[in-house]
Amino acid sequence: MPGAALLAAGLVALAMALEPSGEDPVVTETEFIMAGPALAQLVPGPGTGFQLLTASGTPVARLTATASLEVAGRLSAGVAGVIPPEFEARVPGRLLRVAATLSAPPESTITEARLAYFTTGGGDSGWRDVPVTADFRTVGFCYLVSPDAPLNEMESIGVWPDIEGGGRALLVRELRVTIQADGVTQDQCQASLPG
Repeated sequence: MPGAALLAAGLVALAMALEPSGEDPVVTETEFIMAGPALAQLVPGPGTGFQLLTASGTPVARLTATASLEVAGRLSAGVAGVIPPEFEARVPGRLLRVAATLSAPPESTITEARLAYFTTGGGDSGWRDVPVTADFRTVGFCYLVSPDAPLNEMESIGVWPDIEGGGRALLVRELRVTIQADGVTQDQCQASLPG
């Protein structure tokens, strides 16, 4: 098990070392938002891939997985939005709302995907099931980051598009992480998610 964790951390570090292109995500004191042209900075991990679609006018990312989550999920953060160090420094010990705006294109039969927040070495959220429909819908979960989460410049929000690894497409319009105000409970955070 320690060897698998070390290998996973190494693969994440390698993927994050690749120089991304496109606009930078929006980063404020309390939010990380990756949408529009910033989706070009997504980083595909082992077993996954993505392409930025711009024909509709508003860029969306088309994600696929050719490996199942069961096979590659311990070695990969899926398709990841890398959290910048200035935002990462604010999250230890804080409650986060982790959200993605997703849809299945007409040719896809995906009805669920997985979403996670990775601290890489400090108690990741683990993969969470999120529903996927033919229409764009914002889904997510709330997660309390360990106060001991390391500041290692390796945090990310990950999406595993096709749990079975069949290459079916998932469209992503936005990834968003919001630091909740002090005093907000897990239930209040969860209630703030749409749907």
